[in-house]
Amino acid sequence: MKPDNDLMDYDNLLKTFFISVASSILAFLIVFFFSNYSSLFFAYDFDIPASFNLKGISFSTDINSNIWSRDAMVTILLSKPISAVIGGIIFLFILMLRTKKTVSIILLLFWLNIFAFNSAFGVLIDDAVAGAGTYKIAVAMHINNAFLIVLGIALAFILFKIGMMNGRLILLSFPKQNLFSRVPRIIFFSVIFLIPWLVVVVFTCFMGCTMLSISGALKNIPVIVLLIPFLTASKPENSKFEYLSAKRFSITDIVLLIIFILLSIILIFVIKNGISISS
Repeated sequence: MKPDNDLMDYDNLLKTFFISVASSILAFLIVFFFSNYSSLFFAYDFDIPASFNLKGISFSTDINSNIWSRDAMVTILLSKPISAVIGGIIFLFILMLRTKKTVSIILLLFWLNIFAFNSAFGVLIDDAVAGAGTYKIAVAMHINNAFLIVLGIALAFILFKIGMMNGRLILLSFPKQNLFSRVPRIIFFSVIFLIPWLVVVVFTCFMGCTMLSISGALKNIPVIVLLIPFLTASKPENSKFEYLSAKRFSITDIVLLIIFILLSIILIFVIKNGISISS
């Protein structure tokens, strides 16, 4: 009898790896763009000059200045996590739709919802530790620390459940990789999830972001919470539906891989040059 790791399709695993790297970078850039742009839009609505680049959003006035009303603070600072949560729900819902999808579409939707939920909850963690940003909203609304701790536990549980859901969807999406066995699942997790995520971390640091700083590390805690449940996720009972199309890799995947790379390059140049809204 062959050991578990001999049952993996390593040729397709390598192809999936390259698609996962390209889709993870594109997904990060897409989430980064629309979540920061939402804050930028509401800042413009409140006549607060702002702009964002690969390092994040910046405001021309200090948050403690008179120009920042309570409504402005709540709306602008919460717009980023709220828009990210909405995006994450939409991406996860599309991934859950019982339709056959190509490998590239499955992985793009997976990384989109992973980075969307990470963007939403990561900024809350970072702000709570730093006592800035959204934490100032809690102070302004007189929310005590006990409630914030309970809320943090609840959010951690929600993230874990989302991770379990993603894990089960991936199990149904790659039936040929023998992911119900321990060793193939660990290999798949390392190659398709862990390494591409680390590539994104290195990529963002190279482009000027600060994901290797303490602040960056805090913002990435949700990614770990979202990915780890895959190692223990079980196949849904009475569900034999496979989300992957009958032909695992097709010309569509090659075309989409090229499109992912081109879109990533375009977004990098657009965001790197800085984005602002002017009247």
